[in-house]
Amino acid sequence: MKIPVTMVFGLLLLLPAYKHEASLVEQSTTANTQAQQREREGYVKEIQAKLDEYDIKLSGLEAKASTLSGPAKDDFRNMIEQLQIQKKGIASRLAYVRDAGPDAFTLIKEYVDSTLARVERSYQEVSKKLDTTLASPPRNQQK
Repeated sequence: MKIPVTMVFGLLLLLPAYKHEASLVEQSTTANTQAQQREREGYVKEIQAKLDEYDIKLSGLEAKASTLSGPAKDDFRNMIEQLQIQKKGIASRLAYVRDAGPDAFTLIKEYVDSTLARVERSYQEVSKKLDTTLASPPRNQQK
């Protein structure tokens, strides 16, 4: 059984096409990985900027709370400390983002986003309560 020469040459022509296809798949995978890494780095920078903003906001709350005295001062310091603990939890999760796989990145991102939203709500509540407390005169001076 003889294989026609044209068939052999035809099969030989397919080999470079297969190698080229494999090379394209590899390039596509590399580009996808690089895009994911850029997305993660952008996300980390965005969240880090928000955390830095919260450092400033929490410092402002601490300064306002320091003008209080007694149990009110202690209560606000505890609330601010809880906000700082939540903020540190977010920062610690960001360290995992750089090395996380796609599925892990999605989970970490969901956690960070939801915790950041909770911190924002808590900050707004504490800030409003502190402003209200500062605006109201002390009870012993009311008539």
